[in-house]
Amino acid sequence: MKTRDRILEASRELFNAEGVGPLSAVDIASSLGMSAGHLYYHFKGKPQILAELMAAHAVEMEMVLEAAREACGKQPQIETLWTHIHILVEEAFDARFFWREPALAMGNEAVAASARRIMAGLVGGLGDCLKALNKAGAIKASAEVRDGLAGQMATGVAFHAVTLSLRGDAGPPRELVARAAAQVMLPTASLAT
Repeated sequence: MKTRDRILEASRELFNAEGVGPLSAVDIASSLGMSAGHLYYHFKGKPQILAELMAAHAVEMEMVLEAAREACGKQPQIETLWTHIHILVEEAFDARFFWREPALAMGNEAVAASARRIMAGLVGGLGDCLKALNKAGAIKASAEVRDGLAGQMATGVAFHAVTLSLRGDAGPPRELVARAAAQVMLPTASLAT
């Protein structure tokens, strides 16, 4: 693994475990057993690391949403959307450092741009899936209801990224993600025909 990738991976793990605010670039370098100068050779500092982690998170979320659009177009069933909601919650949980501390975007335009891209993508992608389900008769909902539900589901994905680590529920992470996905999907399931 390249040094740059090792730094990003270690940073993500540290940010998820301890939060972004209390950590410095020196803390990240120490966790990797490298000098701060070596880390600064690869990154200008913690803001650049954070921006790159968020840009990568945005790309991952977009890939899942594109797959969801395609799958819902081919197999317009509630279960198809549910599967992709599960994956989206997992992806958001992998970057929970941001969803737990969204104020990180303030003052870091690159992070803010990634966050806006993610939320707009979630609302748009989930809206497209709901539209496909409605068109196929798998759910019955007006355009206004679908738009509102897409926004609620996008917020639910982000919310559960945070609450999975706060709720104190017992069980392996995969089980916790499945429960969170079920909660995000609950309003959609009530629209099933």
